[in-house]
Amino acid sequence: MAKMFMYATRALVVALSLVAFGGAFGVVNAQQPQGQNPPAKKKKLPPGAKGFAQFADRDASDKLVTGGATRSGCVTYEELIDCATGQASMGNTKEAIEFLTQAATLKPEMFGPQYKLGQVYELQGKYKEAAAAYKRAVTLKIDESAGETPVNVMSAYFNLGNVHAMMNEHAQAVAALNEVIRRLSDPFPTPHYNLGLSLAALGKQQEAVNSFKEAIKIKPDYWEAHYNLGVAYSKLEDYPQAIAAFKKTLELKPDDAQAHYNLGLAYYFMDDAKSLAAEVQALQKTKPELAKELAKLNGK
Repeated sequence: MAKMFMYATRALVVALSLVAFGGAFGVVNAQQPQGQNPPAKKKKLPPGAKGFAQFADRDASDKLVTGGATRSGCVTYEELIDCATGQASMGNTKEAIEFLTQAATLKPEMFGPQYKLGQVYELQGKYKEAAAAYKRAVTLKIDESAGETPVNVMSAYFNLGNVHAMMNEHAQAVAALNEVIRRLSDPFPTPHYNLGLSLAALGKQQEAVNSFKEAIKIKPDYWEAHYNLGVAYSKLEDYPQAIAAFKKTLELKPDDAQAHYNLGLAYYFMDDAKSLAAEVQALQKTKPELAKELAKLNGK
């Protein structure tokens, strides 16, 4: 589900073709039975008069949704889920939400509609609505016949943590991400990394350090985790550890200007003017504005 498209309403215009009859129907050239009146001639419109006008425009197709009716083929619970999935894949998030809401009404005990609603709301940037949908989803029943598994529930917790973080509700994000980690059967670095970010945002730098280290233990080349580990150590004023983390970041991503800058700051706090000057030099070509800021710290 990527780019969103506005749902276009198309009114199909039906062209009306009026057939002009070229004269009266010919009377049958057979003798009429005696005692019966000949059939009356069919009445014709006068020349130039219009026939019965057909209503030219079909009802806009989106009225089948917005008007509360259901499109053909989107009636049963399973059909509504399929229709919602199809609409979401085309970026029609409004229509997807309407189908999912109908599905949730039909089977309010099922996980799928609420989970998918959370995904669509998150795509729209409606994080409050997404969080509410994910919270409901994790309390509901998965449908194994539809391919849903406990991994989907774990994903709902993961997404819940992310939308709380997007709303700066980091305590709630921590709770959701800890639930993900509790349910992990195989090592996976991203929940630990995201947990570290929310812990750092709450000012819990040592706990953030532990989370970033856990992510790195699972994925040693996770440069973002090394970078944020350096930031957390800097907040703890543990500059030797911060320097080691930023150096590792630059081993993995040599062109990261912000890592060079942060490394220079750590050298400044360690009173290492020579190493600070080297970071100024490293930034001259890529980020001269950052090089200028570091140079000020070095008295130049």
